[in-house]
Amino acid sequence: MNIIAKVLSLRLYLACFLVVVVLLNVTAITFHKPSTTLIDSKQGLEQKLDYLFSDEYLNALKEDLASSRKEELLDEIKAELTKEYKDKFVEKLHVEFSAKSKDRYEKEFKQQLHDEINRHYTKKFHETRVKNYNLLEELRMKYFRDNEELLKSEAALSLLNKVLKDQPKDIQTDLKKKVADELKSEMSLKSWLGFVLTDIIKAHAPNMPRLTDKEMGDPIRGCHRVVHTVNYDRDFLSRVKFDSERMDDFKSLHSKLVRSLRRMDVPPADLFNGEGIVISGGGEYFAGALVAIVQLREAGSKLPIELILDTHEQYDKAVCNDLEKNFNARCVVIRDLISNEIWDQLKLSSFQLKILGLLVSSFDHIISLDADNMALLNPDLLLTSEQYLKTKFLLWPDLWQRTISPAYYEIAGITPGEVTKRNRLANGDLFADYAKDPWDKVHFHDLDNIPDATSTETGQMVFSKREHFRSFILSLYYNVYGESHYWRMFYQGSPGSGDRDTFVPALHVFNEPYHIVEHATWLAGFREESGRFQETTIVQYEPTSTSKFADSWRSWLRSKGMDSRQMYDQDTGQARSQLEDFKNEMGDKLTVTPKVQFLHIHRPKLNPVFMTKPEGYFDCFKQRNLDLHGHYAEHFGETDWELRFNLIVQWVACKGINSDNWWKSVDRDQKKVCEEVTKYVEFLKLDTKDKSPQKFTSIKF
Repeated sequence: MNIIAKVLSLRLYLACFLVVVVLLNVTAITFHKPSTTLIDSKQGLEQKLDYLFSDEYLNALKEDLASSRKEELLDEIKAELTKEYKDKFVEKLHVEFSAKSKDRYEKEFKQQLHDEINRHYTKKFHETRVKNYNLLEELRMKYFRDNEELLKSEAALSLLNKVLKDQPKDIQTDLKKKVADELKSEMSLKSWLGFVLTDIIKAHAPNMPRLTDKEMGDPIRGCHRVVHTVNYDRDFLSRVKFDSERMDDFKSLHSKLVRSLRRMDVPPADLFNGEGIVISGGGEYFAGALVAIVQLREAGSKLPIELILDTHEQYDKAVCNDLEKNFNARCVVIRDLISNEIWDQLKLSSFQLKILGLLVSSFDHIISLDADNMALLNPDLLLTSEQYLKTKFLLWPDLWQRTISPAYYEIAGITPGEVTKRNRLANGDLFADYAKDPWDKVHFHDLDNIPDATSTETGQMVFSKREHFRSFILSLYYNVYGESHYWRMFYQGSPGSGDRDTFVPALHVFNEPYHIVEHATWLAGFREESGRFQETTIVQYEPTSTSKFADSWRSWLRSKGMDSRQMYDQDTGQARSQLEDFKNEMGDKLTVTPKVQFLHIHRPKLNPVFMTKPEGYFDCFKQRNLDLHGHYAEHFGETDWELRFNLIVQWVACKGINSDNWWKSVDRDQKKVCEEVTKYVEFLKLDTKDKSPQKFTSIKF
């Protein structure tokens, strides 16, 4: 409408303009000479005026205007339309578009978000799998590029080819394949170990410094595994205390570590496979390890053995060659499998290296023994026991109550349940009365969902590394940062820190099965002249016989209407009386009794180097250290084990280690050591009651 009004207004202006023109013409007619004619007559003027107001003239005028102002008019029209209709049009368009496309775009957005999350998780998972060594070939190629040592090994393989060129082809092929396979295996293991130590262990190191004295609290001092007047309730075990910053750091890193371990795949079978025995025994510990190895062979063990050495300085070529030739045992050097950078950063020692030695072993199913642990029965049979086949992890009890702080369980995300165990109770006491106590007043480790009250001892363990690799690596983490951060939470000042009680908590984190041998350990030793008992040996039992005995015990208790959770090996008068009644009533039906599997002789160790040290615990050559022969016949049988073990010590000292370099490295004169040990053997022979000849199948005197 505005445009039309403007056109009409313009038409009016033009009409006025024409009127002015006419008036001017009239004026001109009046003043000009008669010979000058502008408009001939009144009729001509009227014709002109009629033409000005005619449709023909107006149409022509419109065409001229349209031609001259077309763009201007279009802009004005556009501006008018935009001003009046834009907002309403856009709003209407938005409403219509939203209504039509909401469902479709909402679905597309959800799908896009889902795909993005999947891509992110897949990327993280893939990164872990790559590092985790699933993509074995890629890592091997990278290893060739990055590791000069193994390139040198390749050069050695090339030299081997030259050396063998004159040998028969079948010998060449066989030896080349063995060397190449060994090289390939070492490359794989070294890369995988680097991943575990760097991307799992070191990547989740505590951010905060070592615990302060205030955080550690007062020490507990420790308590034997007995029914005791001291109640190890929640408050008693809460010695270790952290502020929120320290606790948050522990929780965050532990949670991330566990998530990383859950993402890991089982280690490749070409890294860990088969069955074998692993013993740590570098340096001066080697002599004791050799005693244990000889006794293993005498007990009937046929499994291969790996002797773990910490550094290459502990490696003695002559000693290790004899070991492999005579006992099917090879030396494995931890340092050769760990890069310089990782070794320098972690600064590992003692218990930390012990568990790392288990990690570098080539075996999957491992029987782990301390170098001072003597097997009375063939340990190979442990791998086929029902208890191992069900769980793939066998452990043995320690002497001490478990002292893990509630703070650890909070860090690990483990929530204690209701009271279900009765370690605090003496046999005969009613559990119903005990269960009435507030949950924070009962023995803390009598609560469900956390480990039992008896701690474990790692002088011997049997486990599958591939089956339990997550809990094993978590335990390694606890030990790597044990001295500075974790051991205090586990032991709180009680005796025997180190790796011994780090496996069970780790197994609980991943809810993995394990079996603890169902017979309490105890200490054997001798009486000094003063009458004081001097302990020398931890006695450990075989799992199958103890489980069968415990099953019979529990069945007998149920038949009497008694709580089957009562323990037959509890150190109380009531328990001893019950056990006597059980044996008498069962009579010939009791076909199995617990058998002793190991004697962990740790004071003094059966090692000629330590036995001849003047700074030893006591003069071990002055008396029998397992009391008079026959004193423990009820438990160990009639064999004079002390004489037998020391005959092996004599062989090791006098004949077993034929390396001058090794004897120099431990600062001992072999001849003098041999003489001292031989004198002690003769002393033991004086009062032995063992009439059976002391014959050996694996060594010669």
